[in-house]
Amino acid sequence: MKTALITGASGEIGAAIAREFSDAGYGVALCGAKHIENAEALALELQKAGRTACAVQGDLSKPEDCERVWDESAQALGHIDVLVNGAGISLVTFFDAMTPAEWNRIVHTNLSSAVYLSQCASREMIRRKSGAIVNISSIWGVSGASMEVAYSAVKAGMIGLTKALALELAPSNITVNAVAPGYIDTKMNAHLSEGDKAALCEDIPLRRAGRPEEVAAAVRFLAESPYITGETLVVSGGWR
Repeated sequence: MKTALITGASGEIGAAIAREFSDAGYGVALCGAKHIENAEALALELQKAGRTACAVQGDLSKPEDCERVWDESAQALGHIDVLVNGAGISLVTFFDAMTPAEWNRIVHTNLSSAVYLSQCASREMIRRKSGAIVNISSIWGVSGASMEVAYSAVKAGMIGLTKALALELAPSNITVNAVAPGYIDTKMNAHLSEGDKAALCEDIPLRRAGRPEEVAAAVRFLAESPYITGETLVVSGGWR
C-alpha cells in the first residue's frame, strides 16, 4: 500500500488532498495544528470506511515537532511514499505595518515547516530510492500580491525550494513539485466581501473560484508523475 503524509489537513484544501489520496487507495496521515479536531474527524471517517488513516498534531514551525510528526506518521503507516507540504497561514496587512513577530510566524509556519519535513522525507526516500514531495505554494508566490507581501514571499520561497530540491533528489528517483492555487473557495478567503469575490471571478477566465478537490487532483497528478520534477503547476482557472 502506498502512503502519504499531508500537512495542513485540518483545512479545506488539505482535507481534500487527504480524501483524494485515500480514495486512490493510499494510507494517509493527516497533520493538523490548532484545529486538529478536523483532521481527527476525517481520519475517523476514513477508518470507518475501511481505509488506513491517522491524525497527528504538531506545530510545524518547530523543527522538533516536524521530526515527531514524521516519525509518528511513518510508524503508523509503515513508511511514507508521498509528502504534501500544505501547512500554512495567511497575513493580510500593509507591508510597513507588519511586525517582526508576524513575519517570523508566517516564515516558520509556511516555509520552514516545508524545509524541516522535506529533510525528514529526503533521508528516508533517498534510502528507499523512491518518493515524491509536493509543496503547496500559491498564485501569489508566482505573481505577488499587494497587502500580502509576506505571504507572497514565503510562497515564492516554496517554489525556489521545489526547484532546487528537485535537482538534488532526482538522482535518487525522487520527484519534487509544487502546486500554486489561485482563488479557491475556502474559509481562508472569508475576509473578502461578496463584491470582492465577484470582482475576482470576473478576472478569472473560467469565471469562477476553484474548488479544493481540483487542487487535490493536481497534487496527486504530480505525486504520481515519475518524469515531472521541479515544476510548479498553477491551478487558477487561467488567472494570472
